[in-house]
Amino acid sequence: MKQLWYLLVPLGAAILIFSIRGLIRDVKAKLLYEQAYIEESGSFTVTEPGNYGIWLNGKQYSKSPYGEFDLQLSIKETGEMIPLNRPLMRTTVSGIGTARIELYTFHADVGNYTLTRTDGANLGDRLFSNVGKIMSRKPVDYERFSFRVYPHGSFALWFAYTFGNVLGIMLVMWGILLPHYL
Repeated sequence: MKQLWYLLVPLGAAILIFSIRGLIRDVKAKLLYEQAYIEESGSFTVTEPGNYGIWLNGKQYSKSPYGEFDLQLSIKETGEMIPLNRPLMRTTVSGIGTARIELYTFHADVGNYTLTRTDGANLGDRLFSNVGKIMSRKPVDYERFSFRVYPHGSFALWFAYTFGNVLGIMLVMWGILLPHYL
């Protein structure tokens, strides 16, 4: 039965290390562009083609401008609009004092792009933001919020890495405990 230890523990440790490294790589995505909320538009350059996400970043536990705006993305040279897709499940990341939520994803080729904040939000966003308006009567401090563009991490990969973490821990535990009980 010691063969179980020789098989399960190294296999579980390898899966666990691979999954943790993948999660860390996805969480520590490099910031491509940041635009203050009070700026109506701004430009940025994409140097590698791929999928990207636009996030609303701001002070945690404060009233946000969520539901008061919409965004448009266009190619700077031609003015051609880039379609923005709403994620099925919005990802949020919280830190000490700050939080961010992924608003849109898009595919971009190499080039220059313009991000523009417009009035007129989506109906769902406006309804959701009304909950915050009921909870707090304080005005929104727009200077504490910004839009950020990061490379987009796939939800399927996050799920796979999380599953790999759980599987790796279970294999290591089974490899240690099973030989003693069999």
